[in-house]
Amino acid sequence: MEQIKIGKQIIDYEIIRSDRKSIGIIVDKDSNLVIRAPIKTDKEKIKEVISDKSEGILEKLEKVGEIKPAPKPKEFLSGEKLSYLGRKYRLKVKPADIDKAKIKLYQGRFLIDYPKAFEGDDGKRISVIRDALTEWYRGKAKIKIKERVDKYREELGVKPNSIKIKNQKTRWGSCSSLDNLNFNFKIIMAPMSIVDYIVVHELAHLIYDNHSREFWQTIKSIIPDYEERREWLRINGRRLDF
Repeated sequence: MEQIKIGKQIIDYEIIRSDRKSIGIIVDKDSNLVIRAPIKTDKEKIKEVISDKSEGILEKLEKVGEIKPAPKPKEFLSGEKLSYLGRKYRLKVKPADIDKAKIKLYQGRFLIDYPKAFEGDDGKRISVIRDALTEWYRGKAKIKIKERVDKYREELGVKPNSIKIKNQKTRWGSCSSLDNLNFNFKIIMAPMSIVDYIVVHELAHLIYDNHSREFWQTIKSIIPDYEERREWLRINGRRLDF
């Protein structure tokens, strides 16, 4: 790990060398500064580039610093909370004479039953509950997202070929060249206003396969405050997990 002083800050950075022609500067989601450089680039040259780009680097670090961290992995114990459509619900977890975990959202709580055979085995208990929750969220996401797609596709005058709910690690949604829409099931943990923004974003890609000015104007015609919703997702997106 290398260090450089930018203004009054001492900043750590990592150099990754590879068979490339130019120096690239990346600030990742954990506020790490990564420099990708050609194999033979000397360290002084890299420092010069960082200094030249210092203002932009500090701005990126500041913006990334606003992003809320991912939650600690749940142990799925009574009293913990999970989000659904922007609201947090407490968990009530208990063993039962069943073969697989069951999930129910009832009277403001997630009621979770898991196989009594896994009582005392935290690893297996957590695993079966996580799988059951994933299935529950995917089922809810499929229903809610289809409802929102049906609503907004008419307003935009488009028709997707298919709608799939996936467990994507880095994307909230995507639109393929065949007009297939894919959505990350975890967006159902966000407020419905955010779900709507993501749905409209992907539907707009059925018209524009880019992020041009016309693309964003189309989104704004449906969601005037889309920039606020996009900013909410940037800052809070990593919290949508369990």
